[in-house]
Amino acid sequence: MVKNMRYVPGVLAFLALSVFAVGVAQGDYIYVKDVTMHLSEGNATFKINYSLETLTRFYVLALGCSFIEPNLLSLFGNYSDARLLKADTEGASIQVTGAGKYNNGYYLFESMPLGTKNEPLKEGISRFTVVYPSGRARTFYNVTSTQSVFYDSRPFFNLSANF
Repeated sequence: MVKNMRYVPGVLAFLALSVFAVGVAQGDYIYVKDVTMHLSEGNATFKINYSLETLTRFYVLALGCSFIEPNLLSLFGNYSDARLLKADTEGASIQVTGAGKYNNGYYLFESMPLGTKNEPLKEGISRFTVVYPSGRARTFYNVTSTQSVFYDSRPFFNLSANF
């Protein structure tokens, strides 16, 4: 009996990983709460706040975020140059270089579906905020794509110089 007891931790670990693998295969382990898109010239930095399924949370705490990195990046899979800046158990930052195009003094950011071409986001993100370089913010609700936005890149003229 004592001989067989030494396998119990291994069996329990295997069962836990099996349950975890089933959840991972279904992709139901990251729950996005909100996304904030910070604009800077033609680039966008996305701050994602999320919660993790319990087993995924323990896995990330024990082994790091490299396991969830592909799923975080796939949220912005329609952009050609997305890279993970940082991630933890509660949120992540992803930078997309070249997300906007410069045209006649304006940076234009076209709407992009969230997810990938083959697997678009099915459920809307409850809150999506765009923060412009000036600090002004606009919030959108229940979105499945980024918003079409633009801003004037030219410096504002000095009103006091005209007086």
